[in-house]
Amino acid sequence: MKAKAAEKPVNVEKLINQAVDRAVKATVLIGIEQGKAETKNIFKQTEARLYAFPELRSNIEKYNKDINDLRREDPGRSKDIVFFSTHGGGVRLSAEEIQEGRILVIQKKIYRDQTEIDEIEFSLAAVEDDEYYPVIEMKYFKKKTDEEISYQLHCDPSTVRRNKNRLVKRIAVKLYGARAVV
Repeated sequence: MKAKAAEKPVNVEKLINQAVDRAVKATVLIGIEQGKAETKNIFKQTEARLYAFPELRSNIEKYNKDINDLRREDPGRSKDIVFFSTHGGGVRLSAEEIQEGRILVIQKKIYRDQTEIDEIEFSLAAVEDDEYYPVIEMKYFKKKTDEEISYQLHCDPSTVRRNKNRLVKRIAVKLYGARAVV
């Protein structure tokens, strides 16, 4: 009978370390892919916020006019409006209280929109000295095409797109912090 060759002893610790290394590498790769996807989403969210910027300013103007109109309006006496409290019975509010309630609702909208405007203005301040800053204004605030912008800036549309993307990424970092970085 032939003697069986001696089997090498299995190094269990080495096998475990290799399995852990593979798991860590796979997890890191998944994390990188998720980070890239989140950054792409943040870029799109930043663009959406920039497109909304002029509308938010317009909203504030409209809301302030609405408040002024409500304050000039005679609240009168309406017996038709009854608000119900959470305690059960109906509570009849005066016309002045109803009017103040409407004003408070509008003031809440102003606060919400003004907070967003302030955040966007803060982020824009980080890029306003850039020579391609007009690209941001023309693209997002005036809704011009890349071709129209390139004509005005005397450059190629690809230059417009490249610099727009660069600036939006910088703005995103101001808006979202480290989540915008990959």
